[in-house]
Amino acid sequence: MIEIGGNVCAPHGGFAFARGSFSHGEDVGQYVSIVNRRVARVEVRPAKADRFVYRTSEVRLGPLCISRIQSDPVELHRSVSCIEADNQAQYIIGFNLSGNTDVDHDHRRAAIRAGSLFLLDKAMPYHATFPDAADRVLISVPRRLLESRLIDPTRYLPVTPDTERGIGCLAREHLQFLIREGHQLGSANQTHAIEIWLDLIALAFKSGDGRDEDDLERNAGGGGHMLLSRVKAHLQCALEDPELTPAKAADTFGLSKRYLHKLFSNSGTTFGAWVREERLLRARSLLVDPRYAHLTVTEVAMRQGFNDIPHFSRQFRARFGMAPRDARANAARLLA
Repeated sequence: MIEIGGNVCAPHGGFAFARGSFSHGEDVGQYVSIVNRRVARVEVRPAKADRFVYRTSEVRLGPLCISRIQSDPVELHRSVSCIEADNQAQYIIGFNLSGNTDVDHDHRRAAIRAGSLFLLDKAMPYHATFPDAADRVLISVPRRLLESRLIDPTRYLPVTPDTERGIGCLAREHLQFLIREGHQLGSANQTHAIEIWLDLIALAFKSGDGRDEDDLERNAGGGGHMLLSRVKAHLQCALEDPELTPAKAADTFGLSKRYLHKLFSNSGTTFGAWVREERLLRARSLLVDPRYAHLTVTEVAMRQGFNDIPHFSRQFRARFGMAPRDARANAARLLA
């Protein structure tokens, strides 16, 4: 045990990391290095310049990096420069074991009390204030694993589910099991156990938020633009798939097809029209680029997800006013 902020911090709520796995110290620079490496790059300001005690531990399970951090009062700021210099491919799911915390996450404030869950997005700035000695468990989760379970996770940033009862309690107890027994599970069982925990986390935030997908659909125009941007980014990487459908895209993000269509409708287009436009623009770009002159029109079309070449030619002519072969020939004449 270690005395932090005048209090003795002991293992809490069953979060028993391996004996001997804790490191501790009083050097702020070392604390910054540990947090930057294990959790997220941040700027650190201790409440007391003359005294700062911390204690940390880490467990890795499959795609999860689980860190427990106990410290004296401190402020953490994740600035734009921190984000640019760091990995942004994860969300951070936190269990606040003791001490109160206030987080201002891109103008969305969360008052996090002891015994609460919270969520941080490493791709967005935030400022966290720990006015008391604090003890928290932080889990870095790949974005795709959370975004496939929650509609637009960023809307849950102000939500702080209780871990003393309900689904939040189940999520806490399952994480305790993973920390205690995870390394003894076979690879397949460990993966399934992690999937179950992520499902519980998603349910906890949904329950804590008090709204379901129908509520989101009624308000899709208000906060769906960030989710739509993520959907489009995913689709950009999947345009070559001729089997790309609204159902497949919706399933990737854990959405209903109705909600996916609502997102595109609120932006003034449709799923099909947006995909068709992106594919045609890409095809035209390849056709007029001399570096791809070795590709036939059929090969260009198939690279962009078109498996019906006459249909591709008709759509290309309707969009650009000429046949694909003519677009290539015109570009070649201009470069001659």
